[in-house]
Amino acid sequence: MRQRDREWKEISYMLERLLSGKEVMIQETYEDSIEEKVKHQIVRLSEMIRGRERQMAEERDGIKELIAEIAHQMRMPLANMESYMDLLESSSSFDDSKAESERREYLQALRESEGKLRFLTESFIKMARLENRIIQIKPRRNDLYETLLNCILAVKKQADQKNCFISLKAEEKLQAVYDENWLHEAVCNVLENSIKYSGENGEIEVEAQRGEMYTRISVRDSGAGIEEGEENKIFQRFYRGKGADGQPGFGLGLYIAREILLLHGGFVKAKRQNPGMEISLFLP
Repeated sequence: MRQRDREWKEISYMLERLLSGKEVMIQETYEDSIEEKVKHQIVRLSEMIRGRERQMAEERDGIKELIAEIAHQMRMPLANMESYMDLLESSSSFDDSKAESERREYLQALRESEGKLRFLTESFIKMARLENRIIQIKPRRNDLYETLLNCILAVKKQADQKNCFISLKAEEKLQAVYDENWLHEAVCNVLENSIKYSGENGEIEVEAQRGEMYTRISVRDSGAGIEEGEENKIFQRFYRGKGADGQPGFGLGLYIAREILLLHGGFVKAKRQNPGMEISLFLP
């Protein structure tokens, strides 16, 4: 009886530590009793609670980091807009041709900054929805050749501005299972990235092949490429490659593409080439 009382006192003490947020430990024994079983369950519960606390702290730190990064990314366009608004307001007259030319220049700069803010806002919303699995992927059997052709047409204007040629190598009527709208978004993000880092008269090849486990979509370019060790980093949010200096962008396109493929049950992969890079999207 006294032994049982001691056991329950120990259990009560363990519960008090658990309720106080303190770590709970027990001395390992080999007794087979209900009291020992309860003690082990309390220890497991303590480990679960501490694990959840660590996870919550990490998520909290991640949110703080994200908010700081969003503020950093938006600061420059907002500062530019403020500067050009001041210049427009301080101009007393736009009668002569020079003043009118400056006015058009300021307005164009305002439009560019506004476009960057809109792009950032839309990207952040997409990113948050993808990360929190709010987006519903609705995969169905689609014509992959037609989807890829539509992606190429969607970025044609950007490609034409740099005189880039995009070719498509895939079996016509190639079928695959995916959400057409979201795969279109992912492939366009990859294509826009290739166009951005390709020089004038660059060539980009899009290829689709069906394998045993996955259908693979590859986008190859002969642009600036990436350095060794950056193959996985380029898919991190806000990461910009070491060769990205002077190029517009926020490091979100490839990150969003990867999240979309993950929601499909697939994955993405980057491979260095000489010159350029190959990015592959794998659909199950």
